[in-house]
Order: sequence, then C-alpha cells, then structure tokens
Amino acid sequence: MRARNILLAPLMAGALVVAACGAQNQETGGEEPAGEASVAPITAQDINPKDRADLQEGGTLRLDVGEGTFGGTFNNRSVNGNTLDLQEALNSVTPLYFTFNEKGVGSPNPAYVISAEKTNDNPTAVHVKLNPKAVWGDGSPVDVDDFIATWKALNGENKKFQAASTEGWDGIESVTEGADKFDFTVTWKGAYPDWSQVIGSGPMKAESVKDPETFNDGWDGLKNEWLSGPFKVQSFNKTEKLLTLGPNEKWWGTKPLLDKITYREISTDAVAAAFVNDELDSFDIGPDPDAYKRASSVKDAVVRKAAGPNYRHITFNTKAGLLTDKTIRQAILRGLDRIAIGSSDLAGIDWPVAELNNHFLLTTQEGYEDVAKATGFNYDPEKAKSDLDAAGWKAGADGIREKDGKKLTVKFSQLSGVPVSANEALQVQNQLKEIGIKIDIVNVPVAKFFDGSLMTEGEFELLAFSYIGTPFPFQFPKQLAASDSESNFAQISIPKVDDLIQQLGTEPDQVKRAEISNEISRILWEDVSTLPLYQRPELKAAKAKLANFGAFGLSDRAFLWENVGWEK
Repeated sequence: MRARNILLAPLMAGALVVAACGAQNQETGGEEPAGEASVAPITAQDINPKDRADLQEGGTLRLDVGEGTFGGTFNNRSVNGNTLDLQEALNSVTPLYFTFNEKGVGSPNPAYVISAEKTNDNPTAVHVKLNPKAVWGDGSPVDVDDFIATWKALNGENKKFQAASTEGWDGIESVTEGADKFDFTVTWKGAYPDWSQVIGSGPMKAESVKDPETFNDGWDGLKNEWLSGPFKVQSFNKTEKLLTLGPNEKWWGTKPLLDKITYREISTDAVAAAFVNDELDSFDIGPDPDAYKRASSVKDAVVRKAAGPNYRHITFNTKAGLLTDKTIRQAILRGLDRIAIGSSDLAGIDWPVAELNNHFLLTTQEGYEDVAKATGFNYDPEKAKSDLDAAGWKAGADGIREKDGKKLTVKFSQLSGVPVSANEALQVQNQLKEIGIKIDIVNVPVAKFFDGSLMTEGEFELLAFSYIGTPFPFQFPKQLAASDSESNFAQISIPKVDDLIQQLGTEPDQVKRAEISNEISRILWEDVSTLPLYQRPELKAAKAKLANFGAFGLSDRAFLWENVGWEK
C-alpha cells in the first residue's frame, strides 16, 4: 500500500513523509553530514544505474497510480493532494530544484539553481541564484516573484490556504531581490537548520498560488503553463484516468531519453497482475507478499530493493468514539504484538522484521532512542487487562469488556482491495479480542484514502498506512503532531509538544535536535496518537532493462527524469 505523503523533500518539488524519517542532511554539497543515517540493511539504492550512452533514445515507460489519485486536486502541496502517487506522477513535469543522492545528501540541480549558499547562521540567510534559462510552460521565467508567491501561500499566515505543510516557510522573515529577479536572499526569523529543504522544494508558479481559491480549487486539472520540467502533459483522459506525458519542447536542459511516460489509475489489488500481463513496466510492491512473489516470477523483470526510511503505523483518531480515552489507547498499544503484525504482513518477503519504537528516527539512524523502553509502554497484554479493569471496563459473558452498559468497541478502517490493510485489520481484531476489546472492521473505498478525505475529514477511528520518509526527519514532528498542522490526522493538541517543535525548528546542533525529537516521541508514545509498527522495505518491480529507475532509498525520488531510459 503506497502511503499518503506530506511534502517535506525537494521534489516538485516536495515530499511523508507523510513522510518523514530520513537521513539527517541539513546542508548542501557533496560532503556527508554529521549524524547521517546508516542505510543498512540490504542496499542504499537499487536503480540499475547506466550512462546515457548505454541507453536508447525513445521508448515508453508505463506506470500506475492508485485509485482516486486523479480524482481531486492536482496540487501536491495542498492537504488533499498530498499523496505519494500524485507526487510521483508529477515529478517529471514540475521543477526539481535539488537532487539527493542515495545517502540523502542534497545539491542544487543546475537546470534550476546555479547556487544556494548560506551567508548567515542566526538568523539563517541563504543567497540563491536561479538559472535564468529556467521557464514555466508558458515561457515565463522561474524567478523571485514565484518564490515570494509560494512563500505567502505556504507560510501559514492566511489560513484559507489549505497547505499540507508550512514547515520552513512559516519561519521566513523576508525575501530580498538582488541584482535581478534570478538573484535573491531568503532570511529566516532565527536559526533554521533545514533551510535546504525550503530552497530545495522551491517555488510554484506565482499565478498558480496567487490566492486561496486558486491554490485550493484551481488545480482541478493540469495546465502546462503552470508546470516546468523535461516533460509536459500530452493528454489526460478523465474517463480512463490516464495521464500521458511527453518531452517538453521548451526544456533547456539535457534532452530526455523517453518519448512517453504514462500513469494509469489501477486498483491496488490489480497492479501485480497488470505487471505480470505486461501492461506496466514498474510498480511499487510495498508490503505485499503475493505481489512480491508474482513480480519475482516475471522472466524479464527484477525486484529492486532499498532501505528507504519507510514504516507502517496505525493512526488513532483521538477525537473519535472511545479513542478519546487515553487509557483505552494505551491498552490497545499494550495489546498489540507489532512483531507478529510485521511478520504476517511481510511473510514471503526477504526483509528483517523488528518493531519500530520511535516516531521519527529509525534504528539505523544516529540519535535513535527506543521510546517504548524509555516510557515502559510496549506489548504487555496482562498490563492492558489490569489497566482496563481499573478503569471500570469489565469483561462480559462474551469476553468483550463493558462499562455503564456500553461495549468496548473500536472501529478499524480497512482499505478495500489492499491486502496489507486487510491483514492488519484481522491481526488487530484477533489480538485485541484477547484483552477484551472488540474491533469492528469497516471497509472504506481506497479512493477516499488517495483523495485525502478519509484523514482530513476524520472519518476513521483506527487506520493503518505507511509513512514514506525524507532526508529531513526533524521536520516530521511538526507535520505529525503540531496542534495547527493540517496533517495532524490524530487531532492531538499537546502544548508541551508544540513548544518542543518550536525548539526543534531552530536548534542547529544535530545531537540536541535528536534529543528534542526523542522527547517529543516519548510524549506521543505515552499519548498513543500514532503507533509505529515496523520499518518496511522499498520494493520496486521493474523490467530488467529499465535504467536509472527503481528503489531510490534516501534519494527521495529526487532524480533526473531526463536520464531514465531503456538499455540498448
């Protein structure tokens, strides 16, 4: 199951995390920063790297997106367009201001950014020089006016802009034009160590974000004049939900090798069959053992694997039903064997399973703390039972607990046609029955997940999905848990967490940032608003001759689309 995604990394640019665990890279350039993540196990990146000289010119690449991806807004920075699938479909037609290597180290993409240099630490100031050759689809230049308009749309001052993330943009004090419109300085209100995320994510076209109405509702279709990249939109078939991209004749950079890329909406349970039947050239396997097995059986294909910062988790809607009671949420945590859930999800997939006990950092990352151990909240069904007993929830004749004539019942939203979601629903149901909690499984159309309405409208109690990480893990706390975050799907508001998030956003020392992040995670672990399950692999099935494409790991899919092609 591909994840909903919060824009954090410079793709589109943009990134989930939803995601948000990644290498701790705060500066640009080729050197590896202190505190960078180890990317074991398996491999950091698996994309079949080839020189352009070894690849043919032309060819088509056929890809898929989930149902509902093309059903709403095409604005990937709005809260309702903030999905990984939409992001991937738009990457080649939206500006890539920074690229990231397999270790999460970023550097400017010269097609758009000549240089981005920090000129002051506190307040942070960054001098940016854009490539004057860079243009939007209507031929107008990418310049400081676009950056200013994007800043005003994403800085959170006008609450009518339904932004998925205001991270970094909300701390900018000024944007000052220099020698010309391609030369400007961005100054924050204080120290901002993740400045490369903001510069790297870069501007959208000013016209496309000029007011809330345009930002929220104006992206109901794709307009080439608002886009920029090596490819452009050739057509979009609303009936077939088929997006076709072709080379952009206004592109000033290296000529793309492919002459066509297609994205078709396909139901999650039908994607593996489409690959086996030669209807697709690549697809994201995710934690799906059957899809892994089927993809592995295709003779002219391979499964590419990378240790990306991705993990499965359960979000608890703390404003819904009995989940408003923290005692019940804590009992659910103690009643779930997360290793058993992960082992069941990944049965048949070559990947080690271990419970993940931190919201923001992986076990392979510098600064990781086991917050389950630190807080004492982990799998302990007997403790869960005693806590529920003490809270007045007594087991009834059928084993389900009752209080004041009310059954202890919680709803788990299962995404229809998604095997891992169905498996996790049953695992949770069976495990929590043992401590006297009844789980009602509610089937939800997967389109409601991809269009964002399921989460943004709070139409769930328990919901499991993946978070996809970025090279900026210390931005995830704000997305996940800030009281005013549009992506705070658990609907929590914890003043102490808000205070720590503010500290995290300005602390330059990476060791101290990890300490603050871990303190936030400890608070959230006790609150039980989100529960990490296990780190999941990035598994990408691909035709064997497809080059410079696959499992990107910490490069966060910030790659050069013009170099993707087929071996000769």
